Amino acid sequence: MSNDVIYMFAMSLDGFIARPDGAFDWLDNYPADADYDFDSFLDSLSGIVMGRGSYEAARGGGRWDYGRWPVTVATSRAIEDAPEGVQALSGSPADLLANLRERGAAGRIWLFGGGDLVQQFLRDGLLDTIEIGTIPVILGKGLPAFGHPGRDVWLDLDFAKPLANGAIHSRYRVKRDA
Repeated sequence: MSNDVIYMFAMSLDGFIARPDGAFDWLDNYPADADYDFDSFLDSLSGIVMGRGSYEAARGGGRWDYGRWPVTVATSRAIEDAPEGVQALSGSPADLLANLRERGAAGRIWLFGGGDLVQQFLRDGLLDTIEIGTIPVILGKGLPAFGHPGRDVWLDLDFAKPLANGAIHSRYRVKRDA
């Protein structure tokens, strides 16, 4: 798992990562606390691939909490005033990963993006692990966690555990086609 590409995120019980407008205010009642061990997850990373929408959300209010890693933003548009270590790149998932590896990301890569980016990594066989915080809320509509992969993607469960706040923390390994 030290060199894997991991999609780690929170989603509603009905599979959405944000409201239709991109808002994730529904997560305010479910911060990633010690029970979820988010800090250990962050310590396991060597680089991040972000979707453009996730990058914009992460930059909200001018903040940038990801300066200790090289970050490649999947986008065809230039990024104004990018923080140090952030590069914009339009390319395949393999291109995005190669960019990070060339900049020193020698271990685990966090796929920090929405469903469209994730489905591209799934399609190309470049996603290894899916780790989810399933929040006990039904949004009814929003941005889907996995886009529309166009085929079945089978997973093996590593673990699933209830958290004190009512969420479920689970991790799966993506099965490779035989």
